[in-house]
Amino acid sequence: MVDGTRIMARRRSRGLTRRILADLVGCSEEWLRLVENGVKPLDRLSTIMRIAEVLRVEDLSELVGGRTKLPPACDHGESDEVGNALLLPGRFTGEAAESVLRVQQHVMAAWEVWQRSPHRYTETRRRLPPLLSMADLSVRAATGADREAGTAGLIQVYRLFAALLRSCGQHALALVAADRAVASSEGSAIIQAEMAGVLVSLGRYADARRLCLAVIDDRPESLEATGLCYLTAALAAAEASDVLRTEELLNHARKIGNRLGPEFALEVDLHRVAVAVRMGRYAQAIRLAAGVDADRLPDKDRQARHLLAVATAHAMDGDSSAAVTLLWRIVEGCPEELRFNADAGPVLARLRAMDCESTRRELREMTRITA
Repeated sequence: MVDGTRIMARRRSRGLTRRILADLVGCSEEWLRLVENGVKPLDRLSTIMRIAEVLRVEDLSELVGGRTKLPPACDHGESDEVGNALLLPGRFTGEAAESVLRVQQHVMAAWEVWQRSPHRYTETRRRLPPLLSMADLSVRAATGADREAGTAGLIQVYRLFAALLRSCGQHALALVAADRAVASSEGSAIIQAEMAGVLVSLGRYADARRLCLAVIDDRPESLEATGLCYLTAALAAAEASDVLRTEELLNHARKIGNRLGPEFALEVDLHRVAVAVRMGRYAQAIRLAAGVDADRLPDKDRQARHLLAVATAHAMDGDSSAAVTLLWRIVEGCPEELRFNADAGPVLARLRAMDCESTRRELREMTRITA
């Protein structure tokens, strides 16, 4: 049985209000109050794990009796294979090196799967371990211009590792992949912005913001990279509840969006919605989302992130029907999203906790389809 007073003590030690923790976990403030005061039992493992994740509790014995370690975010064998491939890159040694051109074709195909396939999680996880081995061997065997092109391919493989692992909630491994991409690219501004995004997911908001501002101070040649750094820094500031800094950073990004055109302006709009959700401004997020055409997004990754953010806003605002409608849009594009995407779990948990009669059957059907 979970001891509610331990949750309260840990929450206070982290400097979180009951409202903020409730929003992050995906429950009501009143429900959390009842749990902390021992009035309501907490026995759902998924909710316990979510609370432990937010409070950064690695050993569940701090909250419950007995010694229990948190399992990894994705408990699938394929995911373990991806992690092993990343952490043990030299274990495939007897293979013949592919040509740089052939590796580039495989890398492009893997990115296409991640961005477009309705089975993007299982397919990408299957492809990544041999792809990393292939790209690594190709770089080692290449010389001259081929070596430079091979390194570019290897960087793209690390970026794909980071994207998959971050989406699955395996943020520590995602940071390893992002760090290798940065090192191989000799400090590419855009890749550093992506690494800062992983730091945000890890809860290292100050580090993420410092990295983004350092990149901006270096005045990268790409205006898009500068804009992405402003947007990522804004997310970090929002997570740290720094309202004024968040708005300042978003305004910098908006000005860059005005110069770069509609595609980057759309990226700014997406981040405004995400920032509003992270700050608990759910009604504002819903209003902002009304002006965003998610169908304009060219890849499933950004589309899923945006739709999940808006679904979260609706669920937290008490509109379960609107939230479920958005989840069905995600399922239509990629049924695996609700199974593997780490952002989907809290939304589904919130909707199940609401136990709305009009959406109960739909949630059961959704669970059946995505299982």
